[in-house]
Amino acid sequence: MNFAVLSLCFMLGSLLLFLLAVRLRRISLRTVLPPMGLALLVLCVLTAVFDNVMIGSGLFGYGSQTLLGLRIGLAPVEDFSYPVCAVLFVPALWWIAGGKAPTGTGASVTGSGFAQAPPCPSPVIRTGKETP
Repeated sequence: MNFAVLSLCFMLGSLLLFLLAVRLRRISLRTVLPPMGLALLVLCVLTAVFDNVMIGSGLFGYGSQTLLGLRIGLAPVEDFSYPVCAVLFVPALWWIAGGKAPTGTGASVTGSGFAQAPPCPSPVIRTGKETP
């Protein structure tokens, strides 16, 4: 088995879990796809940079017989399946486990699905002149 087939299996499993979570929680794809696309872009850029640095410095390498042969710099394209899986799998697992699902159009912070701290009470300043 080569890395491409193994990566494809994980991406398919992540996609199925994501679609299940979207269906169960009735999540609008219009709401979640833009932030997920941004997360995927950031993770792919980080993967490209750090994989190239690690492979170039000799920290690890790949047997060429298990790769497709396509590379971005020194990094094989199969390494970019991990960010794809993470972007699909992590939110899906969060939603299935009962985490807050995004609501609305994603235009506001409160409806974007990001966790927010509860409002804090105003601090009480004691002056020493309070009546009991």
